[in-house]
Amino acid sequence: MSSVADLGLAVAGAALVGGAFTWRLTARRGARATVRSALANPNPDSRIAALHIVAAEGIAAYSDLLRQRAAVEANPQVRRTLAEVIARGQWEPAGDQALVELRLWAHRLLNNPGESSSLSVTTAGVASPRASGVDAATTAPGTDDGRLARFGAALPEPAAPVIDEIPAMLPFRRAEPEWWTRAPIDPHPTVVLVTGAGGPAGTAVVRWLRAAGHRVVAADADPTAVGLRLADESAVIPRYDDPEYVRAVCETAAATQARVLVPTISEELLVLAPARQQLNDAGLAFFIPEPDAVLYCVDKWSFAKVSEAAGVRVPPTNIGSADGVPGPWVVKPRRGRGSRDVLYAIDEAGLRYALSTVPEPVVQTRLSGREFTADVLVAPSGHLAAVVPRWRLETRGGISSKGQTFHDPGLIVDVAHLMEALQLRGPANVQGFFGEDNVARFIEVNPRFSGGLPLSLASGADLVGEYVRAARGLPVRTERCRFRPGVTMLRFFEDVFEG
Repeated sequence: MSSVADLGLAVAGAALVGGAFTWRLTARRGARATVRSALANPNPDSRIAALHIVAAEGIAAYSDLLRQRAAVEANPQVRRTLAEVIARGQWEPAGDQALVELRLWAHRLLNNPGESSSLSVTTAGVASPRASGVDAATTAPGTDDGRLARFGAALPEPAAPVIDEIPAMLPFRRAEPEWWTRAPIDPHPTVVLVTGAGGPAGTAVVRWLRAAGHRVVAADADPTAVGLRLADESAVIPRYDDPEYVRAVCETAAATQARVLVPTISEELLVLAPARQQLNDAGLAFFIPEPDAVLYCVDKWSFAKVSEAAGVRVPPTNIGSADGVPGPWVVKPRRGRGSRDVLYAIDEAGLRYALSTVPEPVVQTRLSGREFTADVLVAPSGHLAAVVPRWRLETRGGISSKGQTFHDPGLIVDVAHLMEALQLRGPANVQGFFGEDNVARFIEVNPRFSGGLPLSLASGADLVGEYVRAARGLPVRTERCRFRPGVTMLRFFEDVFEG
């Protein structure tokens, strides 16, 4: 992990000399509410996540909450993380007695790890956690209720302030188009089979894996798919809805000695998940979510109902009609990809046309505000290893053509809750909007790598490499999943010739 102190010094210094740390007041209040809630969470990983937020913003503003936490915390890992965050914030001026006592407590704990160090909350007029409305989480070390999102290590440590506004004119920089050359070399390369190699996600995965030193076999149902030309070997296989699809995947693996499978099309997962034994018999390792989790994502009606039931914010949604759904509306197929057959309506006439045109229509209130998407990686254990949010500055055909990464701790927590509601494991792409109230609402999740994956990879998050590790039974390294905010992607056409 990079130095929290260095991060804090950069943020605080920028704030003192001109307000470069650009969170609005509402965002700060939201961050404090997030920290207060997460520190009271029975899941130790949630409390650690709150401490990462504090480290990024500065401990002075949270000294009362940290003091309450230090007084009741029973989990050794959380206690040590709390002490480290406090100790690394020594650059902040000690403006109150609570902060002074916190630093003394952290010093004792870190220098005498074998001793029990406690902090009383009766001095300096600090109220008890319950008196202040904070439920003290006293979960014993290692316990977990099994339902709460595990997102402690997902918080990236940003190399730049939070981006609050996209500049009207992006500063000119020398372009670096060969983003895939940044892939870290894997010391244990293997043969990887990538399906859906003709799509944006498939081609991105192929390029990244080859640059990392793996031998890549690209497969697609389209013999003219460009990804087939970018890999070491290629195979034309049936579509996922063909009865011979699984057999073709297994035969391709056997013929090429592929050892890891990376599917890049959501619908493939519904066919591959029940065929786990066949894939294993073919020598393939994989990291495929459970069928129910995939269904919740592929089926937009199910996604809305499951999310809503879990308290995740989604737009008002109905199926077949707009009953209970305020306009303006977006009407989309219950099961569809990208922007295919998606229509918008601003009046009753347009709504009737959309309902008569879109197959099995799902109707939602059309959200306004700033559109974002986030590439996500959830480890097999359910631990949220990575969230890389980006603004969608421009889209074409449902695929991001211009984007910019940004950092928002509250959004990371919201994504964690969404992933837990869906019980999704593996890669995912989350889409939503920030409204005028500065609250994130989610419209869909794709249980796969996204078309905008190159931006996440170029910003430093090796999601593909860590996916391959997870498929091979190795732990996901969250430090390899951190990213740089403020990285901008500007896409252009590229040509491949043969013959």
